[in-house]
Amino acid sequence: MSSRTQHSIIDLVSLEKEKINRLFSTADQLALNPFIPSKGFGKTGALLFFEASTRTRMSFETACAQIGVHPMLLDGKSGSSLEKGETLEDTVLNVAAMKPAFVVIRSGDDLDFNDITTKLQMPVINAGWGKKGHPTQALLDAYTIRKHLGKIEGQKVLIVGDARHSRVAASHVELAAKLNYEVAFCGPEGFLPERFDVKVFKNFSEGLAWATVAMALRVQLERHVTKYSLANYRKNFGFTVENLKGLSDKALIMHPGPINQGTEMDTEVLQKDSRCRVLDQVSNGVLIRQAILLEVLGGL
Repeated sequence: MSSRTQHSIIDLVSLEKEKINRLFSTADQLALNPFIPSKGFGKTGALLFFEASTRTRMSFETACAQIGVHPMLLDGKSGSSLEKGETLEDTVLNVAAMKPAFVVIRSGDDLDFNDITTKLQMPVINAGWGKKGHPTQALLDAYTIRKHLGKIEGQKVLIVGDARHSRVAASHVELAAKLNYEVAFCGPEGFLPERFDVKVFKNFSEGLAWATVAMALRVQLERHVTKYSLANYRKNFGFTVENLKGLSDKALIMHPGPINQGTEMDTEVLQKDSRCRVLDQVSNGVLIRQAILLEVLGGL
């Protein structure tokens, strides 16, 4: 296996449990001192975000800054040669020719991450690939669970909402197999995935009674042919004060963002429920992504 392929993170199937534990351990160290000197000081890193992002993009930018790597950011098509008809692959190859230490990519299904990795001489990190996966998000979620519940093994993570179109859900299915936690889905029929063999709760209250972690997903109505009533969604599956009475006081409430407040999660839950760890997920996202960059740069 080449060093490039070894350090790339495209999915969680090929990421060894030993490396995951090492990332968590590094994140613990970074929580105490985020400015650990790295082998990447003075180098550049390419952040190619062909799809919109706030948390993922800015956490990678912050991670770069804290280890002394200068981020070369491409944020969408505006102002780039993509507006002139250049393909995504040509854009990636041209940026890679500038010799960054690594390439972080977020795009739709129209770019093949596995194929592009074979064409580059530096590690590739998946920052969100279509509906296929979002490994760094699943890792930061698991790290957040570990931080607050003491361990990730044996936890019961209920993912509520549009799992059919969710790359976050896809990555959690992969990660659960590595770290020995359970994943179940809950939501309207049209939101439930067809490609995963996991537990499904069609009744929200039953799912909440089972869960040690309840994670809401954004309702991606733009991906549905049949429109679903947002009012009905909030009533039946929304993280409202009333609905969440069935969730254990010791459980966690999470959301990978962005949140449609008043649909997937009410503002009162987001801001006042002591079980809610949404903003902590964001903080932990910097730690995990910084740990990943340190790993691909050769470790501490």
